[in-house]
Amino acid sequence: MQPDGSIQLEGLDQFLKALEKADKDVVEAAMKGLEAGGAEIIADAKVNLRENESVVTGLLRASGRVTRKEYDVTVGFFDTTNKSGYAAYVEYGRRAGKFPPIDEMAAWAYKKFHLKDWALARSAGFLIARKIATNGSEPHPFFNPAVKKNQNKIVKAVRDAVRKITR
Repeated sequence: MQPDGSIQLEGLDQFLKALEKADKDVVEAAMKGLEAGGAEIIADAKVNLRENESVVTGLLRASGRVTRKEYDVTVGFFDTTNKSGYAAYVEYGRRAGKFPPIDEMAAWAYKKFHLKDWALARSAGFLIARKIATNGSEPHPFFNPAVKKNQNKIVKAVRDAVRKITR
């Protein structure tokens, strides 16, 4: 103790640096746990797509990914070929009223029915789009069940990762 009653701590700056590093390590461990959990969600969602018989072209399955930007982990199915995407339409179905993209329906019909002629596929795509516009489409949940299945595992993985660092 100093004569004026103050206390001088030596090594405080080193202690604060160590504490800051520990914080970063804990955050990094938690983020890695979230990324691993996201990968599990994508894997289970792909299985669900196959079991729902929702796989024709494979584009939806191939679009599933986990992305990380600093303190943000995003998990989902993101279409890279157009701006609309169709994962939500598979997951939740589609209300009647609006035509889906005819070219995408034609590409789907081309693959699904093993058509050799694009003109025939385009005609089939139009008919399918008209049917969806008239009646809508049924939901085929694949992502939400995968999230629910992995929710507790992800919380446990993050908790375990943080505990490992803080011990």
